[in-house]
Amino acid sequence: MTIDEPFEYLTFGGTFARTFGLFFDRFDLFVAMTGIVLIPYVILVLTLGIFAASVLIREEEVPNFHPTHIPLIVLVVFLQMLVYEIATVLGQGAISQAVAMIYVGQRPEWIHCLKTSWKRKWALLGSSLLVYGTLFTAAIPPFVFLLVLSMNVNALTIILACVSCTAYVLGGLYGYIGVVMSSPAIMIECFSNPLQGIMRSWELATGSRCYLLCTLFCLWLFNNLLARLLHNMFTGGSVMDALFSVVGIIISVVPILLFFPLHAILETVLYLNLRIGRESMNHQVLAGDLASDASPASRFRNDDPSAEGPTNSMDYRHVPLMDMDDNKLDESLAPMAQQNLVV
Repeated sequence: MTIDEPFEYLTFGGTFARTFGLFFDRFDLFVAMTGIVLIPYVILVLTLGIFAASVLIREEEVPNFHPTHIPLIVLVVFLQMLVYEIATVLGQGAISQAVAMIYVGQRPEWIHCLKTSWKRKWALLGSSLLVYGTLFTAAIPPFVFLLVLSMNVNALTIILACVSCTAYVLGGLYGYIGVVMSSPAIMIECFSNPLQGIMRSWELATGSRCYLLCTLFCLWLFNNLLARLLHNMFTGGSVMDALFSVVGIIISVVPILLFFPLHAILETVLYLNLRIGRESMNHQVLAGDLASDASPASRFRNDDPSAEGPTNSMDYRHVPLMDMDDNKLDESLAPMAQQNLVV
């Protein structure tokens, strides 16, 4: 796909138009990567679902939900989430790589993108473990607090429970939105340390959390509406039928095959869009980032290879984008100009 204006700053609607445009124009690429990374998950879901159904089914009927089924359901869900997390972390990295290559006019191949993601597997897995591990750890105090309050239910404890839950949800959303672009940052800027990717995402998200939250929420809502529609059409809304019937398992996998690549593409488009708006990122800057063997200083140069004369130029990330007084602006650019003259 060739994007007409890849480095223009996108609005809210333009972000979704770019995301869906990339997905449908390179449908074969993204679905191929999604299918490959989710094969272990699909096999596990089908195997565990059929096994659990064969254990629970009596008289060729899917049984009604019973508390004795909880341990088996918890085990099935835990294994599914573990395999899904590992597969999606690597898959998201591969899709981020593909989107960035399309931005610079290259035609990525799924095998190359997956190999690149595999090279940065520890940084990707480390960042995911830090993010979700922190969210899980932060949920323990509110859970214990709610458990204590449940022993003495009254108006005060109900209010305290609502306040604590609200505080955790708002705090969790604030933190998660700040680090949601860690995977694109690691893949595109070639970070080997997961903390670098997390800090880079936090830096870009500062001041843009409303934009990030609204776009991600809309995509999440679309996915849930689609999944609910399919479940109501084919499983009748039964929980046990959705979890342990073959049709229910297949219907559970179908939305993931669409939502997973769209979510990864959207995260990458958001990351690139914020860099375009804040750092005036252009074709050469992004191409330099993708060159893992390039020196860090050369990744942010704006030289024109076809131009004659000296190739030294300023790092435009440090040029303020907001309006400044002319005298202050001249003072801020004077040291850079002197260095170029000396060279």
